[in-house]
Amino acid sequence: MLRFLILRYTILLVFLCFIRINVNAQNNGKGPHVLVVIAHPDDESVFSVTLYKIAKEHHGIIDLFVITDGEAGYKYATLAENYYGVALTNEKTGRNELPRIRKQELKNAGNILGVAHYYFMDQRDSHYGLNEHDPLDTSWNVKAVNKKLDQLLADNHYDLVFCLLPEPSTHGAHKAASLLALNAVAKVPADKRPLILGADLRDKADEPIKFSQYKDYEITQTVTDTPLFSVDRTACFSYKNRVNYKVVANWELAEHKSQGVTQMTMNDGDLEEFWYFKLNGTAGIAKCDSLFKMLRLIPYAQKLY
Repeated sequence: MLRFLILRYTILLVFLCFIRINVNAQNNGKGPHVLVVIAHPDDESVFSVTLYKIAKEHHGIIDLFVITDGEAGYKYATLAENYYGVALTNEKTGRNELPRIRKQELKNAGNILGVAHYYFMDQRDSHYGLNEHDPLDTSWNVKAVNKKLDQLLADNHYDLVFCLLPEPSTHGAHKAASLLALNAVAKVPADKRPLILGADLRDKADEPIKFSQYKDYEITQTVTDTPLFSVDRTACFSYKNRVNYKVVANWELAEHKSQGVTQMTMNDGDLEEFWYFKLNGTAGIAKCDSLFKMLRLIPYAQKLY
């Protein structure tokens, strides 16, 4: 009996050691360490499949840096009022309750994508507008945001930083967040600097997006006016190739239940496209190319029934 118990204990110990080694191997991983800098909880939806593939399929590490508290998203929260039992479309109530709700929604969405860490700056989400100066000059404590961003870049040694492409028609807060990300990366010594990419979504049937620089912000210059890299949400797999990565994008988007207009974009966007900023220099292009070639791989074996 004693020999049997010793044998069982030994087998259990070996099994636990194997699991620990396996988990550590995944955490050390093959994928990159990525910081995503966004203005609102739900902006990560633009990169959702890319983040999922990095974290879940290639064992990279994804961190989210979220600047605002998302309180301005109350206007289209009609259906979410019954879901949460809160009068979210009332401006005062919505602004009070949405920061808490949207933070949890983001964590729910991040759990699907494999997000490792969240950094919330809780800056006021004032209103929708196209002018990047609105948040930068009024509602955000830019000094505090910069300080935290600088600290993260110094401490965590990221391989990549993702932001939204600061093209003219996007939300002013999106552009402001991207400008802060670009300026923060530029301050990192060149030999320790992560590569920074700007992303946008496009349907394959739409005209290609052209972007080379936003206004007079030289730091937003890209090496080409078209994206160098992309992840295809319509890449198919599973039985008879009937499933694609839009499933992941929709799962993630569905967690942002307080954001009615965002919910209306289900199934939008075939391609997550990435522009390479001149700030990076040209040496990092090959590194990014290798990453996105890796992300094109589909790790799911075909099964026949």
